[in-house]
Amino acid sequence: MFRPILLALIVSLSASGLAAPSGTAQNFLDRANRLKAKGPLAFFDGDYNRLKAEANAAGVSIREDRIADERAGRPILYCSPQPRAQLGDNEFLDALGAMPPGQRATMTLKTAMLRVLQRKYPCRR
Repeated sequence: MFRPILLALIVSLSASGLAAPSGTAQNFLDRANRLKAKGPLAFFDGDYNRLKAEANAAGVSIREDRIADERAGRPILYCSPQPRAQLGDNEFLDALGAMPPGQRATMTLKTAMLRVLQRKYPCRR
């Protein structure tokens, strides 16, 4: 009885070691792809709201940084024609998936989102 439990524990610990660290863009993409595969049932997965909250928090932080930069007279990092930049769900996930995996594995979700915004809304200097 003890052996199967020990084996299951070892397998679960080694599998979790292969996953991307939480808070990284890769972790976010992995979780989003897992939910996408569920189709409409993804809305009932507890991770759906956590993923949505993480993306919203990153977006709010980027917007607050931009406002602070504008007020301080510092250069802004992206130039959206609207006060609030827009990124569609699939647009963001597609752009995230197009980034090299090595970069996604080491960058935060906020940094990845900022890079996507910079590509979509470049500043003309």
